[in-house]
Formats: sequence, structure tokens, C-alpha cells
Amino acid sequence: MSDVSMLDPLPAHDLKLNPHAPHPDFAWFIGIPSDWALLDTHPESWQRSAARMVDDRFFGQRLRAAERRAVLQFVEQLVADCQRAGASLSLVQLGRMSTGAVGSAGLHLGWFDSAPQPAGLALIRQTLPRTGTAEEVDTPLGPGVLHRDIASTVPPGGLTRVRSTVLQLFLPLPGTTWTAVLSAATPHPEMEQVLTEVIVAVAQSIKPADQADVAAAGEAERGDDHD
Repeated sequence: MSDVSMLDPLPAHDLKLNPHAPHPDFAWFIGIPSDWALLDTHPESWQRSAARMVDDRFFGQRLRAAERRAVLQFVEQLVADCQRAGASLSLVQLGRMSTGAVGSAGLHLGWFDSAPQPAGLALIRQTLPRTGTAEEVDTPLGPGVLHRDIASTVPPGGLTRVRSTVLQLFLPLPGTTWTAVLSAATPHPEMEQVLTEVIVAVAQSIKPADQADVAAAGEAERGDDHD
């Protein structure tokens, strides 16, 4: 359901970040999977955006009314969770599973400021849950920590609890007090592997922007304005 070989790099200043969510005071870049959708969490516009996104994602496919309601409930719950958690950026993936059922997953970016303590793996390991497993992952900025756990949840539109895989990837930005925290979860075993690949690929794309990056982004913006 996702092509992790295609990441679209987006400069932070191009994104409509939640103004109430903490994020670094310096420019940064992140890549997102090209087939995932940015999730609108603005209180005044998310409902219209959600309906449009669901219809766009399943365009040309037969989506039963009950399925559409279940997907919209998933997005509604996702938006509420993002607003409560203070996520800076949220992505969503919707589509058909191999069984024909509708599948869904969310991916969220948050930032943690440990000031005055520098960001680092030691601090991350002190805050990890006692349950689940943790492993180091390599990124261009240095190692991060991927934590994997299992939770029992009732999915939107469902009546019974199901097993969900919950992933969190912590990436400290060297020389700063900021740690990027990527979170994802899915109740679909078929999506667990690709969700792991996506969260690692996105983490590997995160980097502070240098002067050349900022200048290039500014040129691109000015070019767009003149089109």
C-alpha cells in the first residue's frame, strides 16, 4: 500500500503546522511517502477535507456506505488524537487490503525539547515504556531508537477489540535539544512490515536545513509565485 522508494522532500516552512504543537525554531526538512496524504487537523476545515480525501483515495472503486462511514470515523478519531497529542504533522494511508477489506494507517510527527539537556540516545532510553521491544536504526544524523509494542484497541466502526501494532521512532538531532518522534499504528498484520519500512524511511529523511537548503527553497517559492 505504500512506495517507500518515493519520498517527497518538504521544507517545514511550506507546511501548515499546528501552531500549538512544539517544534524547533530552526528550519528542517522531512520526506513523506508520495502515496500518503497530509491530514488536515484544523478545527474549521478537517471535516470537509476528510470527506474529500476519502472520496479521492477511493475514486473509481466501489466503496459501500458502511465502509465509507467506517473510514470517516477512522479519520475523525485520528484527527482528535492528533489534536490532543499536539502532533506537528500527520499523514494517513487508505486503501484496499489483499482481502478486499478497507485498510488504514496513520503516521505522525511530534517534537520533544529536552532543554537544557542535549538530545541523545541516553535520554530516549530513560523515557521508553517498559513493555515492547526497542532497536537502534541508522540515519544520516546518527542512530535513532525504534520502539515496537502491541495494544488492544477497538478500531473505528468496529465492535470488538483487536490487536494493533504500535511503532514509535525517536531521532535526536545532534547538537540540539530537539528529538523528532514519529508514531504509527495499524490493526492490520498485512501492513506491519510496510509501516515499519515507512517510519524508518521518513526518519532517515529528517535533517536540519542548512543555508543552501533554505536558499533553494526560497528560490522554488519565488518561482511558484511567478507562475
